[in-house]
Amino acid sequence: MPLCLVVAKNYAECVLARVRKAGLLDEDYVITRTNSEVYIPIKTSELASLIESCTENYRIESCNLPVRKRTEGIDVPSFDIVDNVVIIRENALRDRDVNEVVENIRKIHPKVRAIWVKKETRDLFRIPVLELLWGKEVRDVIAKEYGLLFKVKLGYVYFNPRLAEEHNRLASKVAPFEVVIDVFCGIGGFAIHIAARKHSLVVANDANPAAYELLLENIALNKKKLRGTVIPLNNDARDLPGILMEESADRIIADFPSGSMEFIDVYEALLKRGGMLHLYILAESSENASVAIKDKLKHWRLIACQRVLEYSPRLSVYRCDVIKP
Repeated sequence: MPLCLVVAKNYAECVLARVRKAGLLDEDYVITRTNSEVYIPIKTSELASLIESCTENYRIESCNLPVRKRTEGIDVPSFDIVDNVVIIRENALRDRDVNEVVENIRKIHPKVRAIWVKKETRDLFRIPVLELLWGKEVRDVIAKEYGLLFKVKLGYVYFNPRLAEEHNRLASKVAPFEVVIDVFCGIGGFAIHIAARKHSLVVANDANPAAYELLLENIALNKKKLRGTVIPLNNDARDLPGILMEESADRIIADFPSGSMEFIDVYEALLKRGGMLHLYILAESSENASVAIKDKLKHWRLIACQRVLEYSPRLSVYRCDVIKP
């Protein structure tokens, strides 16, 4: 009988990410969910220091979980799956038999409804160009992140399921009653995570009308879980200094890696002295990211540049935390 780590559903995603990263998930058994709890099969009971940043409310016990159906030897490229919809990056299909990829994904995820190929990202709204590889043309999905729900319209808005951990991580940095401005908020990932965790005021702005409509829906969808307030805006980022009070933000989030450096004047106008800017940029290394930040924000104090995720074989997305002088 396996050993299980039992946590409330709203903490399960955070705990599971840390257990997986530490290599302590017992993959011989299936993770099982009840109405209020998640049972995670583990290899050891020595987990306190690993998961304490997620929750202190958990228990470890012997449990009777289903044995996992083995899929070893099934070769598939890396992909994302949201609400039983698979998204594969086009370059991951290079030199592969597409029909075999579809067959193997369906073996691993028999409930999959659609398989999309992400070919590129276009225009300033970072909208992905998708091509249906298999299944129904499912575009409306619900993404789950740390107990929060996000409506997504695939192919109409920017959305990256690999940012769930980053949304949660940054939200944990926000102090109660801060004023936060998310300049390029998309469907509300950072904003709603922050408001769910802290009594804060988050101004969430995105220029894409489709993202703004989903932001409104996602605020409503998570309303009962929000401690703070989210104010939604649908404006060009350059117009924000004329709309919001000067130096009104304790913290600014600028998650637009390919273009965030072009809006320095916006951040300078809206951020308080001593306030924190989380600037997301593309770079080959943390050292290169730091050099770029110091060159562009000469008098600001750089705390650190941390790698968030891979963007391409050569570039990664880095979050650089910078304090305004």
